[in-house]
Amino acid sequence: MSRRARVTAVSIVVALVAVACTPDTTEEANPASRLRVFSVYRGADAEAFRSVLDEFTRETGIEASYVGTAAFAARIQDRVRNGDPPDVALFPQPALLAEMARAGFLVPIDDGVAASIADGYADWAVDLATVEGKLFGAWYKLSVNSLVWYPPQLFAARGYEVPTTWNELRALTDQMVRDGYTPWCLGMEAFDATGWVGTDWIEDLVLRLHGPDIYDQWTSGEIPFTDERIREAFAAFSELALQPGQVAGGRRAILSVPVLDAIDPMFEEPPGCLLTRQGSFQQGELPEGLTFGPNGDVDVFVLPPMQGTTAPLLASGEIAAVFTDSEEARALLAFLASPRSGEPWAAAGGYNSPHLSFDATAYGTELDRRLGELVQSAEVVRFDGADLMPPAVGTGTFWDGMVDLVAGAPLDRVLAEIQSGYSEGTP
Repeated sequence: MSRRARVTAVSIVVALVAVACTPDTTEEANPASRLRVFSVYRGADAEAFRSVLDEFTRETGIEASYVGTAAFAARIQDRVRNGDPPDVALFPQPALLAEMARAGFLVPIDDGVAASIADGYADWAVDLATVEGKLFGAWYKLSVNSLVWYPPQLFAARGYEVPTTWNELRALTDQMVRDGYTPWCLGMEAFDATGWVGTDWIEDLVLRLHGPDIYDQWTSGEIPFTDERIREAFAAFSELALQPGQVAGGRRAILSVPVLDAIDPMFEEPPGCLLTRQGSFQQGELPEGLTFGPNGDVDVFVLPPMQGTTAPLLASGEIAAVFTDSEEARALLAFLASPRSGEPWAAAGGYNSPHLSFDATAYGTELDRRLGELVQSAEVVRFDGADLMPPAVGTGTFWDGMVDLVAGAPLDRVLAEIQSGYSEGTP
């Protein structure tokens, strides 16, 4: 039995009970004359996105207010159930967008804007926002998930080299332990979304262990969680993160430390960890005053491959979609679908554009420029697997299963319970 109700857009009447503004939500006043926009951006990301909405207002005269929550999947379904959807939402889960589109809650994109999107985005991005032949979303922001953050100055002082293979990464973590360091920092606490950091680890490991074809079959439901190949990825995560001395604070810290705060001990004296795997969105939540780059306080490398010499990339992002069939909401969607809409955020840092024609000179940080080049040159890119799965699994039993695994539940039981989400999510 899961710790929270399983919900889908098709069976919205069983959604969680939520309040309009909870501790994981940031909100500003919502006059009726304003468009209401809803997504996952909080903290520095929320402020950066508000600067984007300000630019939209300057161009169109249409005002928009923003609400952000860490528990988007639960909150958006609750708002729809209560008859209070936003005008525009930016979905981090393509599967949830698809369910709401099929249930008739979303407005298809105008043909003219749809044609522009088809020309301006990669095919995979268009496909993930298309439901039963109609385009319902426009990608706004892309994040690179397969990153390991580390302190390069300490690496240089200790003679550590950035690993390029999985075996080198394992050898490095063993050396760190021998030198008296705790290799990893890891935190999964995210209110109702607790557990998603663990699912990102599993997705990266499935992709590295078994390649994109097996990954695609798994994320589409053709290969179950109980398959030995998927079990192997969970076992690799357990070996790396759940053994004594591998993660700062141990299992208790994994469950209790907020996701984007997990990196903080890296910059203490002495450092509490030397590695943390987190997406590019970590950039907006780094402690103030740090310098970035190979000679700075913090830098990144791609989680190394287990096979071959080139590491695959796991990506995530948000898709803008319209709930309210109005000219104003359609205008905002068209704006967010344009490359220029990302420029205010890109200048501030912490943003990567999904647009093929985005001007790379608009990026305000070295990291964003590097990531833009990385995505363009990557041989294998796959979207976050949990976000492709039905919500009852991807943002339900999969999240819960990672919490149970860290808490000490037997692996085989965890895998069976995650897989049960497919039957729970069947109307």
